[in-house]
Amino acid sequence: MERRHLEFFLAIADAGSLTRAAQVLHVAQPSLSYSMRTLESELGAALFERHGRGVRLTAAGEALVGPARRAVRSFGLAASAVRGVTDGGFGLLRIVSSTTWAVHPLVGLIGQFRRMRPHVRFEVTDPAARTVVLDQVRTGQVDFGLVDGPPPAGALASLELAEQQLLAVLPPGSGQGLTATVEELLRHGLIGTPRGTALRGLLDQHLEAAGQATDVMVETAHAASVVPLVVSGAGAAVLPEGMTADAATKGARVARLEPEGRASVSLVWQGAGLDGVAGDFLELVREHRADPAY
Repeated sequence: MERRHLEFFLAIADAGSLTRAAQVLHVAQPSLSYSMRTLESELGAALFERHGRGVRLTAAGEALVGPARRAVRSFGLAASAVRGVTDGGFGLLRIVSSTTWAVHPLVGLIGQFRRMRPHVRFEVTDPAARTVVLDQVRTGQVDFGLVDGPPPAGALASLELAEQQLLAVLPPGSGQGLTATVEELLRHGLIGTPRGTALRGLLDQHLEAAGQATDVMVETAHAASVVPLVVSGAGAAVLPEGMTADAATKGARVARLEPEGRASVSLVWQGAGLDGVAGDFLELVREHRADPAY
């Protein structure tokens, strides 16, 4: 199975027509038809069926789309890894992300990319608010930004990276229940970051949905101190699951929120296109996201 055959297959699937796919790829239509016959013969199944003036995927074709996209992206990542050795792989990537998302999923992505391209430097800055992230991406101050909530519309491109469950983190000795209500958290007093930060926004949204005031008893500008404050008995907190990994080992009680809360995070960049190390990083993100284990 050749990379070219998979690329042609995906182009036809996206275009819904061999003619349009040939125009996009700048290849002769007979070449596309021959490639598809070769691929179908190798797989032992028809991938397309004619539909009006175009084509549509068969069940076998639908099943191939996801693996084909991952395979094509893997070819790109392989080439990127070789370039990282042969051309020195030097470069700088600037990313703006709140601490909430810099812990997870950004840490894992940077680690994976640095293993491939050890000479690429990263600068990760912490914004004051979501609007700062979007402004810095729009003006080119950074290459990428991470934002929670709905992705932006307009000139910025985006890709959802992850959706995390919000969890309750309560002081030691606060019980053994697997769930915790907002009322229970309020009895302990809430710990949060300042208004306008991503972490405080998640907390406020959950409180508002429960019909509660968005006041906190302890406000700290240091997100890294939230779990230690809970462990010290200063109050309770609401955190994305990626920030609660070591909370239980430190003695805190970690429980599911009732009602449930979730938070999504998206990568954003200038939609005009990326090249160099920024383009390679985006390829890795897409491959990582396509991994069923992600």
